[in-house]
Amino acid sequence: MSDPGSLPEQGPGGSSRPGKDPVLFQITAGNLTLALAWFRRALGWLTAGYVGGLVLLLLGLEWWGERSWIFSLLLYAPIQICLLPLAVLTPVCLLFRWRLVAWHFAAVVVLLFGYMTFRWSSVPPPTGSELKAVTFNFGESNRVQFMSFLEAEKPDVILLQDARSRAAELAAKIPGMYASDLGQFAFLSRFPIQKAALVDSAQTDGQPVAARYEIQFQGRTVAIYSVHLPTPRQQLSRFLGGRRILGDLVGHGRREAGYGNYRDWIHERVRLGQALARVLGQEQYPTIVGGDFNTPDHGYIYHMFAGEMKDAFTKAGRGWGLTFPGSTHNPIAFYGPWLRIDYFFVGRGWQVTECRPEPGGKSQHKAVFARFLPQPMS
Repeated sequence: MSDPGSLPEQGPGGSSRPGKDPVLFQITAGNLTLALAWFRRALGWLTAGYVGGLVLLLLGLEWWGERSWIFSLLLYAPIQICLLPLAVLTPVCLLFRWRLVAWHFAAVVVLLFGYMTFRWSSVPPPTGSELKAVTFNFGESNRVQFMSFLEAEKPDVILLQDARSRAAELAAKIPGMYASDLGQFAFLSRFPIQKAALVDSAQTDGQPVAARYEIQFQGRTVAIYSVHLPTPRQQLSRFLGGRRILGDLVGHGRREAGYGNYRDWIHERVRLGQALARVLGQEQYPTIVGGDFNTPDHGYIYHMFAGEMKDAFTKAGRGWGLTFPGSTHNPIAFYGPWLRIDYFFVGRGWQVTECRPEPGGKSQHKAVFARFLPQPMS
């Protein structure tokens, strides 16, 4: 006889009924609570990783910069890219762990108002005893916009880079200006130009990257340097290709000489910065330095100059002071510039009372205007 326990269950009408399917996973209130707790912990770890990684990245960019090839590339990228992970992380945290959003907000504030050198200085009215100056890369520029800017500001000295043989032409349009042309540098001054010379001890590809001028201002000799460090466009193009946002960054101008590899180029750029910084550090007269440094306001090379002189914008600027690229197709930078690479620096003997870029956005570079008040040499 067969074991009754082994017989299949009989359905209605004597038909066989198969056994119940095994339960593989059962969703219960306990399981949901456990999963939610795990997910909330994961959001905490993601936030900690994001904030910690961002801080380390910004510190590396600020103080290591060109001494690392990856940091040197990132120096020229729109730093706002670092906020993109928050577009996903913040809404999720609002739903499941809203207190973490405070860390997201802190990260935004540190990046936009700390790392990006936001300034809000008080601007005293002109006193009549200040020296007013403008620096501008004249190459791929909007000439009408620039001339309107000069008309509005009426500077005492104008420093132009990538402006070969343009000084006399501009002096004819601006009455009362003395003019000097030296290679790619043009210099205009309301005061007689006592000396003008290229800085031969800081060269790249056989070409000086700075010119030095002397004028008399309020009874003392003033040294003024116009600087144009080489563009990184060729090396960035080699690494990043020719996409449209990069096209805004690199422009369409003269390409610099090539190097064996990217590290060779970085080392040469650091050497060039050190050579120019030595020249500026040895200057005995009250000094103003302006120009297109092609170097963002972070990193190893920037601190070579900012460590020895005062960055005029950090002392008396308002906003972010971004100067390049003037008009872009980059939505991350709100279709505006994302780098500050055009500067005024001052040495001993000056107080900066104002520094700002021109308001227009139709030039590849923005001109920079500054006012300097003479101080006793210390």
